[in-house]
Amino acid sequence: MHLVQLAERHIMIFIPEKEYNELHNQNLVPLNININVNDFLSDMIEYDSFFKQWGDKFTDLPRYGLPLVNKNGRLDNDPEPVCWPLDRWNFVNLGYNDTPEDFTKFYKDIQNNINTDKLELEIDFTEPTSALNMKSLEPLNEIKKYMVRSCILKWNIKAHFKPHYDTWHPVRWLRLWGTTNPDGMYLRFKSEDTTDGFCMWNETTKEHEIYKAEKNIEPGRLYLINTLKWHDAFAFKDDVYQFFIALNVDSYDHLLHGTI
Repeated sequence: MHLVQLAERHIMIFIPEKEYNELHNQNLVPLNININVNDFLSDMIEYDSFFKQWGDKFTDLPRYGLPLVNKNGRLDNDPEPVCWPLDRWNFVNLGYNDTPEDFTKFYKDIQNNINTDKLELEIDFTEPTSALNMKSLEPLNEIKKYMVRSCILKWNIKAHFKPHYDTWHPVRWLRLWGTTNPDGMYLRFKSEDTTDGFCMWNETTKEHEIYKAEKNIEPGRLYLINTLKWHDAFAFKDDVYQFFIALNVDSYDHLLHGTI
């Protein structure tokens, strides 16, 4: 495949739309990476104190993150952008006011290529933390060289993400996802099939939409996830861990040919 390069703030490499769609032939594509859940939970005892509240909003929700790859390899950053929604991090650090008007302006500015050279992107985070070296994460060894902004999410009851998407064209990173406890949460994608799924209100699009939960998710299995699509998630049990991993596009050929 020919990756397209753009000379911008630094060389940007992205995956063309056709190739992206061929790679993501379903919402979750299972990979040959499986983390032993019991070993992982044992490792979490050592790292529990390093989890940080997710972002600066909705702090009443029990959502926490442990950095695996950030900007300096440290676990004591405060604040830690890896443990924020990255659009929120950019919104705050570019000086926008916390109002609906400025929220709209923020996204319009991006669409009009205003301040885009100042945005933090997934691919700007490249330094592994010590947490990435835990023994239970050894199955990640084959992808470590591709990993960019990544973390472990820890959710308790009622933790959730509202409908959102994490990727857009031109795609400059790929996302992997997995969970230790698929029976303790759901992950849903927007569905065009209005006869099956759950109807809910999307606060961003201001529309009622149908979301359908993924089934047959294996504990500890990593999946290539299509985060170009609108999706949401909700935990209805405590201690639900999720693997929230981004890869640079150098991983494309390996993912395409099933070597990951």
